[in-house]
Amino acid sequence: MDSSRLVSHNPDHHLLLITNDPPAIFCNVFLSGFDGTITASTYAVIGSDFNAANTVSWITTSYLITTTAFQPLYGRFSDVLGRRVCFFTATIAFSLGCLGCGLAPNIIFLNLMRGLTGLGGGGLVTMATIINSDIIPLQNRGMYQASQNGLLGFGAICGASLGGVIADSVGWRWCFLCQVPVSMAGLIVGHFVIKNPAPSMTAVRTGESGQMSLWRRIDFSGAILLVLGLSSQLTALSLGGNQYPWSDTRVIVSFAISVVILIVFVWVELKTEALPVLPMSMLRGRVVISNTVSNVLCGMSAFAFLFTIPLFFQVVLSESASKAGIRLIIPSLGTPVGGLIAGFTMSRWGMLNHLVRLGCLLMVIGNGVMATLNYHDSSWKYIVYLFPANLGQGIVFPSMLFTNIAAFQQSQQAVSTSTVYLFRSMGSVWGVAAASTIIQNVLSSRLPGALSGIPDKLKIITSIRHSITALSSLDPEVQEIAHRVHFEALQLVFLASTAWALIALVAAFFARGQRLDRR
Repeated sequence: MDSSRLVSHNPDHHLLLITNDPPAIFCNVFLSGFDGTITASTYAVIGSDFNAANTVSWITTSYLITTTAFQPLYGRFSDVLGRRVCFFTATIAFSLGCLGCGLAPNIIFLNLMRGLTGLGGGGLVTMATIINSDIIPLQNRGMYQASQNGLLGFGAICGASLGGVIADSVGWRWCFLCQVPVSMAGLIVGHFVIKNPAPSMTAVRTGESGQMSLWRRIDFSGAILLVLGLSSQLTALSLGGNQYPWSDTRVIVSFAISVVILIVFVWVELKTEALPVLPMSMLRGRVVISNTVSNVLCGMSAFAFLFTIPLFFQVVLSESASKAGIRLIIPSLGTPVGGLIAGFTMSRWGMLNHLVRLGCLLMVIGNGVMATLNYHDSSWKYIVYLFPANLGQGIVFPSMLFTNIAAFQQSQQAVSTSTVYLFRSMGSVWGVAAASTIIQNVLSSRLPGALSGIPDKLKIITSIRHSITALSSLDPEVQEIAHRVHFEALQLVFLASTAWALIALVAAFFARGQRLDRR
């Protein structure tokens, strides 16, 4: 679409205008999809390389937790400081994080750099969507958003297909390093085509410019509390049943700290004089509450599914990372196809609530059929059974985004957009952490009994939990036992993700009447 022909529909005319085609925005959208699946198809290899397979989920969760915490900030920062500054911040942080991941000497540094990548990654799609909201009226935005969804899905396909190939050929580090030049290209183009808006939209509307400095208008305390609360929660989920029993003091204390901090966070958001990170007033109403519940649960289901599939192929089917990645190509087409279906339907008929329900239903079916797989099954099922869940994700996420945006006025769309991404990321964090916890708990509880009578049992169990490549060096009998226990663990993850999607579907029926007819 030629954005030079688009004009602002905001009456105050304090909106960002893009003077040319938006290649810089599209670079970031592509990278967001690419980065998500390229790590999904290679994290098992990375964990084995660092001998840390039992904690390798932190490669994903450290990214997701900073994404979760900083996504809502992009909405507020861009209202006060401008879209241009936030676009550059997201892109530079993402580039530096990818560079650090590619050069990481150990798993700890890698996880820290994934956190930095997430700080930037939280703004890649968020800023693209906010900028689209500025220049395109809501009722006409469906197909443009569909193009963005298609590009996001195309990035995911490229990441899924290339991740394993890159890891097996030139090394997993290049999975991160190859993203740096693309990100820098987007940064350079963005410098020329993305223009600063007029003075702060929020300041103009509230009449408070001059009463409070720009920096005091941003809720830093809320952001810090959100980061600390989610970090404590994720620590408890990762440690419980994995490195320590659930009754361990460190696990209980982490959960307790998380609850206290998040309660304080809510109190701060209600009392702050700054612009809150998460305005509690935006979480009222049947439509918004229903959509938020479905959003969180679909995030849990989708990322647990994404986390589990590559592990299934590499552990249960004993395939290489490259072959596992290639298997994901055809099913991953479901995501952009679903996005195009959603975009076309929204532009022509609206039907937001029906699209949300359809997407949730497809996710229920997709996760459910994966849970029915046998230990040895027909090869066609490994392709066909993956498609419904991916198609459902492509439909449900843009539909949820527009359901939430349609509930608010134009002046609130930046914050409402970032709020949708916030809750989706929260669900993603919980889903990945829960999937990893389920897998590690099953391994730690069932392997000792399954390997009863095997010499050096404890040493073998430790090696299995720390590195999937260790499986190939075991005796065939032990390998078979380990594969079957892994299979049982992965089945439980698919059942859990099915349950989350089913609850999301039920919640979606409580939202009625949203249409793309607001101006």
